[in-house]
Amino acid sequence: MLGHIAFFDRTMNETIGLLSESRRYLVEVAETDRIRLPTDRGLLASLEAMRLVARLTQVMAWLLTHRAVHAGEITLTEAMRPDRRLGGRELCLNDSGDGDPLLSEELRGLLKRSHALYERIARLDELSAERVAGMPLTGNDG
Repeated sequence: MLGHIAFFDRTMNETIGLLSESRRYLVEVAETDRIRLPTDRGLLASLEAMRLVARLTQVMAWLLTHRAVHAGEITLTEAMRPDRRLGGRELCLNDSGDGDPLLSEELRGLLKRSHALYERIARLDELSAERVAGMPLTGNDG
């Protein structure tokens, strides 16, 4: 169990770090990056910045929900209700802009890292759903 908690804490810290880097990019750099591009590419940069935010928001929500599971505040079954599962898969798993050379190197890096993180959490979400599906109906699934 200790290894599981350490993994969870590392993932939470990674997410918080990526959120912090993304916030700095969005506040200090994104507008300048977008303005230097032709209009259609600027719109793409804005779309990809929003994809970055969506990925990180979904991951953080999932992690906080599962922190509540580990703290005994909710059960895993409750955490796997559709409204609490990892959302935005169609948008967040799309990595079409992650390697676009017209986007800044910083944005591309944030996109690639957020995509990898989102994919990892999506796998954990699926494993959790499989675990819940295989549970006996006892109500004790912590």
